[in-house]
Amino acid sequence: MRISLIVPLLALATLLTGCASSYITPAGRANFTAFTSSSMKESFEAKPAATFPAGIAAVRVQASAYRDFYTDHEGGVYGHGRYSVIFAKELEDDTMLERINKLPQVQGVTSLSRLLIPQNLDSDRELREAAARLKADMVLLYTFDTTFHDNDASAALNVISLGFFPDRKVSVYVNASALVIDTRTGFIYATLEANEKRQLISNVWESADSADRARVGAEKAALESLVGEFEKSWPKIVDRAHQGS
Repeated sequence: MRISLIVPLLALATLLTGCASSYITPAGRANFTAFTSSSMKESFEAKPAATFPAGIAAVRVQASAYRDFYTDHEGGVYGHGRYSVIFAKELEDDTMLERINKLPQVQGVTSLSRLLIPQNLDSDRELREAAARLKADMVLLYTFDTTFHDNDASAALNVISLGFFPDRKVSVYVNASALVIDTRTGFIYATLEANEKRQLISNVWESADSADRARVGAEKAALESLVGEFEKSWPKIVDRAHQGS
């Protein structure tokens, strides 16, 4: 009798152990205070100096020592200090750059190379110097704050167990934000923001790969909205540059 009970219990324990994998949610956004002057005087003294048509250097930044499921497997996180630069192109595609390229008074959009950026990253200066070497008049910095929440609870989940909750409701929230900075002076032309929220269906949690595809989908949607915000703000950015010149 005891043996007949033990065997099924062992089988169940083996099944549960084999399925007990988890998904580690992404690290945080870059702290944009690292890219702005701490001195009020310096902030007021900074002036726009871009010439038109303007070249734009786009670069994604995240928290120091950033990690997510994709970069853990494929790499693409660079630098140490107050923030990281992300070179993994898991979200960006050519159509987004083409939308910016087609705007009036835009000469072209380029991406920064790790060959131009030092390892130690403490402010916007390292990125502006890299952009200057590419003759880009402005730097478009963007970052993502992606969090997962169980049943819309306030606390964000750092680790999500996979495979055991067909009725569990987990939502992903993405806040995408950006700064448009003058390469020469550090003058901030605009701050941009876009948000995306999705409730994820239960089969997303069958594996870490499927969970991460859901993250990427939400972040791509937020990035597309952020590009839309850039398109709407571009005429005002051009006006601010002309007024300050």
